[in-house]
Amino acid sequence: MSANVAELPFDRPRRKVAKPVETKKPRSRSKQVITKRQAMTIGTWCAAIAASFLPVAAYVIAHVEAVERPWMWVLVAAALAYSAPTVAKWATKWAGHPVKAWGFVVLLEGVMVFSQIKWLSIIAVGILVAVNAYVARVNARNA
Repeated sequence: MSANVAELPFDRPRRKVAKPVETKKPRSRSKQVITKRQAMTIGTWCAAIAASFLPVAAYVIAHVEAVERPWMWVLVAAALAYSAPTVAKWATKWAGHPVKAWGFVVLLEGVMVFSQIKWLSIIAVGILVAVNAYVARVNARNA
């Protein structure tokens, strides 16, 4: 054969064609099983919501309920005992030193609980909610 003869399609080696994959008919909505990924997503959001609740509860108890019921300061202390190490661990990453991180935590948690300037303590609550939610979600995802 000469060099200028066109190559015919049947002269080329055949490519393997993938067989079509059979798809199963989707289950009805009532019988649908939650996948592992969906369960993990639900779990991470539950962890984030639960961790976010603690600073809000501490703020409300400290500024509203503990005024008349001093024994409720125990609940504020419990919320701070959870939140403070979590925020300190997170803050150490960007502050670069544990002393700076704990200084940040004491100031932030202290402002949230003891400040009488409402907007300042509300901002502290917002920061604590965001940090606690983020860390809890990351930890739940890695668990």
